[in-house]
Amino acid sequence: MGARARLMVGLAAATLLAGNAGAAEPDQWDGWIVGRPCVAELRIVDCPLSLVGDPVLLMEDGRHLVFRYGDKAPVKETDIDAAYGRKVRFLGPIEDGVIAAVRLDLLEAVGEKKFFKGCL
Repeated sequence: MGARARLMVGLAAATLLAGNAGAAEPDQWDGWIVGRPCVAELRIVDCPLSLVGDPVLLMEDGRHLVFRYGDKAPVKETDIDAAYGRKVRFLGPIEDGVIAAVRLDLLEAVGEKKFFKGCL
């Protein structure tokens, strides 16, 4: 490879690295999706499913955040229904005090049934 070709490859690599260096990781917000009335009592597991219409993210420190979801958002109502009462991670910035979620990840697997032989 000639000197000119090596220079072109080096410039291309430097351009790619510079482009990725400015890309920031999205903000992460971990907690449990619960109905807003359950926040004051820090209820997670026993928060009634009937409160899913007003969901918030309850964080470990007791704070709660509202998040954007629905038909025009990347996070849909079905995602919220599936994650209700479970530990999750939202990815996305906060805009006007609301998480503008671009992604929702479940951090807890669905409980699996285990057989315990006990004293058989």
